[in-house]
Amino acid sequence: MKPYYEHGGITIYHGDSREILQMIRRARLVVTDPPYVFGIASTSSEGKSGGWGDMMNAAIWYESWMLEARRITTASSGAMWVFNSWRSLSVLAKAAMSLRWPIESLLVWDKERIGPGGPRGLRPSYELAALFVQDGFALENRGLPDIWRHKWSCSKIEHHAAEKPVELLRRMIRESGGGLVLDPFMGSGSTLIAARAEKCEAIGIEIDERYCEIAARRLAQEVLTF
Repeated sequence: MKPYYEHGGITIYHGDSREILQMIRRARLVVTDPPYVFGIASTSSEGKSGGWGDMMNAAIWYESWMLEARRITTASSGAMWVFNSWRSLSVLAKAAMSLRWPIESLLVWDKERIGPGGPRGLRPSYELAALFVQDGFALENRGLPDIWRHKWSCSKIEHHAAEKPVELLRRMIRESGGGLVLDPFMGSGSTLIAARAEKCEAIGIEIDERYCEIAARRLAQEVLTF
């Protein structure tokens, strides 16, 4: 398959990740922010995440790409970081259980900023990232805590509504030992920019062509600003 973008060890593919992942042989790290399970309710009375049946259907979709991610990271004794939220964690956990690939650790990303919220509940100030590992993988820094503080600023979101801080992604890659990085849900390419900053090769996959173009433009910049 012809890449959408390829330069300096960074490759972008435009298409459905479930199809393109089947063509990728190996990567040491998967670092990705897949779609959370908002807006899948079967009826208007079930809330954002829908009923249990809707969430289990979403877990089947998670399983489809996680199965490939497990294969891809097995050969290199690698690992996978998957961003999620308290709403989508049960979906991710169900997929992990079905695949017999347990979550090794759950990272709390403290945004150091309070986000928007409804009138009745608490306003969110964190997101989660689940760590999956293969046999032979280990974090070199045994003092790493499960809460990382990286300030999130909505004023700096220029490319994607769910954009993650490049510095947070760089830390994930660096603490995991680097290597070839794969992001099956690339969005605007922040994972690829983080990988390049850590002197790693990277592959990104994105189904929406407008984000492929945004990522390509960001990567083409001579001077990166985070």
